[in-house]
Amino acid sequence: MNKFKKLAIPYLVWMMILVLIPLVLMIIMSFVKMDYLDIQNAKFTLSNFANVFNQTYIKAFLRALKISLIATAGCLLIAYPIAYIISKIKFISKSLLLIIFILPMWTNMLLRIETINKMLSKNGLMQSIFHYSLNLTGSEAAVIIVMIIVYLPFMIFPIYTVLEKIDNSLIEASEDLGANPRKTFLKITLPLSMKGVTSGVTMVFLPCAMGFTITEIISDGNIQLIGNIIEKIFKKTQNWTQGMLAALTIIIIILFAIWLIGKLDPEGETLL
Repeated sequence: MNKFKKLAIPYLVWMMILVLIPLVLMIIMSFVKMDYLDIQNAKFTLSNFANVFNQTYIKAFLRALKISLIATAGCLLIAYPIAYIISKIKFISKSLLLIIFILPMWTNMLLRIETINKMLSKNGLMQSIFHYSLNLTGSEAAVIIVMIIVYLPFMIFPIYTVLEKIDNSLIEASEDLGANPRKTFLKITLPLSMKGVTSGVTMVFLPCAMGFTITEIISDGNIQLIGNIIEKIFKKTQNWTQGMLAALTIIIIILFAIWLIGKLDPEGETLL
């Protein structure tokens, strides 16, 4: 194995250039005050921290937390039964069923979001089919629905991977000991599938909470999450130091989530 370690050197170099160095620069710039990128007149300061924890940031973060939790819970409630059925179904090729959920991911994400938005809008396809008069255009409900539809596959696959690897002899042993299907599921299947649930929840929650594309398109910028705030800092105010610090807090949360997955699933069984 040692002779193959040299093959990893190019990847380590690229990671240094594209990941480590930008991260170090973000940390440094979070503690300085300067106009745009005027490095020569940069001054050390801690005032950026006070700006990040203002009411606007906290409100956007709490709103992102609320919407993301609802969307993640919705994905879990839909994805777990689907993954369970696919893992148990007697079908010639289960991969065919999985491809059905993969196919939408082959199209452009912006196109999918715009299409779903049109379907949910007033006089859209969903209203024509179900004959309801509720207008979801630009609402938090529409944002949550789009998040569930877009990120549902990221919840299905980790759960399915774990369910598929559960030793069927454990299920048979539980049934032989007199446990009914409900008790077998609660005592055997559900606990053994928690690694997949944790990975799925993490992979859905993070993009829902930190992204800005869905809220920007669906609400036309009226619903502001923490991702939208960071995007506006860089594009409009161009306050790079404050934007760097805000983005750094997001990176810390993501790194914690990666660490959590590594602890619960060290072998990476649930990551596809």
